Amino acid sequence: MKLTSIFTILTAAVLSTAAGPPAKTPKIPGISYLYTVNITAGETYPVGNGPHGLRLVVPITGGTFAGPKLRGTVMPVGGEWGTLDTGHANGSFYPDVRQTFKTDDGAYIQIFESGASQTDGSAHVSLKFDTGSEKYYWLNRAVGFGILNRLTDTSLTIDAFIVNPPA
Repeated sequence: MKLTSIFTILTAAVLSTAAGPPAKTPKIPGISYLYTVNITAGETYPVGNGPHGLRLVVPITGGTFAGPKLRGTVMPVGGEWGTLDTGHANGSFYPDVRQTFKTDDGAYIQIFESGASQTDGSAHVSLKFDTGSEKYYWLNRAVGFGILNRLTDTSLTIDAFIVNPPA
């Protein structure tokens, strides 16, 4: 009986809090353009079906990137380990990319991307950065996203942006 009473009190407290004053509209963060990367890729290797669809592995062979705060080359390491959803008629693609940038001033930045294809043929990806460079260390804390567009079977671009605090 005591357990029922405690449960009743807690439920009433939660419901009264949920019915409180309306929440303020949150401030919307801004975005800043970071760079555009042009990636060249090698041959696609369909490595087989797995629990999430057909895994496609594509090595990165190089490329370039440029933006207002950084520019350089894409190192010929890394690649894409995307998954094609073969279980549904829409055939959604889920990119999973690892790439390494070398900036014009010699710093290395690793980028990890994952996301989902869109109905317009692009893919929206989240970006995570990893660098030990003091100059670019701010990227380790950045929340990034990008729009990936496949140009040919062996080339693609990603327009990258970062989220800024609300004004």
